[in-house]
This record gives sequence, structure tokens and C-alpha cells, in this order.
Amino acid sequence: MKILIVDDEEYLREDLSEALERVAPGNEYSFASEYNSAMKLIEKSAFDIAFLDIQMPGKNGLALAEIIKKKCPKMNIVMVTAYSEYALDALKLFVSGYILKPVMDKDLKAVLDNLRTPVDKGEKAKITVKCFGNFEVFADGKPMTFKRQREKEMLAYLICLKGASASRKKICAAIFGESMTPEKAILNFKTIFYFLRKDLIQQGFEGILIHNSNSYAIDTGLIKCDYYDYLTGTADAADSYHGEFMNQYSWAEEYIWSLENY
Repeated sequence: MKILIVDDEEYLREDLSEALERVAPGNEYSFASEYNSAMKLIEKSAFDIAFLDIQMPGKNGLALAEIIKKKCPKMNIVMVTAYSEYALDALKLFVSGYILKPVMDKDLKAVLDNLRTPVDKGEKAKITVKCFGNFEVFADGKPMTFKRQREKEMLAYLICLKGASASRKKICAAIFGESMTPEKAILNFKTIFYFLRKDLIQQGFEGILIHNSNSYAIDTGLIKCDYYDYLTGTADAADSYHGEFMNQYSWAEEYIWSLENY
């Protein structure tokens, strides 16, 4: 499990991580001492559980929990405090648990066994992608949301590459064409990639994007795609292509030629 521990006392962060390893070993931990540093971590990575101290300098743990609930609704939140009077406020946020300090192993195990959003320790979650017709992306049967249409287009282009990597220059040439200068295209690329990664993280699909220096790709193992199924000859995909491929993107026309000659 990926676990975030937020507490202004370093020794308490360490004590909690040690207790977690005793009752559920093998986790990956990140630590923050207050609201702002916690938010920076949440923007960069998806966590299964966040353990939040209620009393901290600046904005307290309840304020942080409220923001997490909005930004990352699938993340489990466990409030940790030495003061029982905060219990009602925490429960009103529908958190996954409430633990009093000092944290006891048995209480910690009980919380982990009864999380509001169970942590899947088996097969990684996949998004479902529809390439034939209009390009659409689904998670749990519902359309995924993107703050910018270009994010969706960038994801579409990377999916077309079927796991192969591409440079910023190549991706910019495809999705921007000659509509802007190379310098402006690169600046736009950085913004779009940032928000694409952020949106995927917030919806629980952090690992889909693979980024290394000036190399960008997707993990095809985390994607169920009609295009991929058709190319691999999956039985129920044999008749799925009817001459339309990512209709909303002009650069996708070259893939229609290859599909019709496949």
C-alpha cells in the first residue's frame, strides 16, 4: 500500500510507520509535517491511505481531510489525534477511521481491516479506452474527466503508440502541428502533461504514464483498449472496426490507412 503520514512531530510519524509495518508489512511511505507539504505530495502521487494528525500548525488535519475528499475521493483517510472531542467532526467527513494517540496495534489493524475504500492488492486497476469512433476513456464504466481537452488528446496519441516512447518534439508536432511556434508548443506541452498526470493520479491511475527525461509513453498493461484487442485478434473485437478511428483528431487519420490495410 502507498501510505501518507502527516504529523508535525517527526517521532510520531516514525512510530506510526513502524506500527503499520508490524500489522501490515511491505508498504511504501511518504511523510509530511503540515498542510502545504502534504498537498504537494498528494499532487505528485496517488495514495491508498492518508493518516492525518488533527492538530498541526496552520491548517489542521480536518481541513486537509476535506480537501483530500474533494480531490481524491478514493483515498482512505484516517484521523489520528490525542483528543477524542474531534471524533464527531471527523466522522462528519465520512473518513475511513479515527485513532487515538498513542496508537495501539490492535486499533490500527481494525482500521486497516475496515477501510471505506478497500485496497486492491491484486491486479492493478485499468482504464477502458474506446478508439473506434470518437476517442473516449472510462474508469469503472464512467467517463473520465479531464480539465483540458488537450490532455485527452495527448493521452490518445500516446495510446496510438502502443507503449512505444516519443519525444516532446514528436508529440508537439502531432497534436499542435504548425499552429504555434516550437517554443510555445513546448511550453504548452509541459502544462498539458502536468495536468494530464495530475488528473490521472487523482482518479487512481498514476502508473499509466511513463516519463523518463525526454521520453514519454504509456503502460499498455493498465489499459483495456478496443484498438489493441483488434490488433491482437481478440475474438470479440474482430468486427469492432467500421472505418472510424479517433474521429475528433485529424492526426489519427494515418491510423485508418494502416487499419484498412491490416
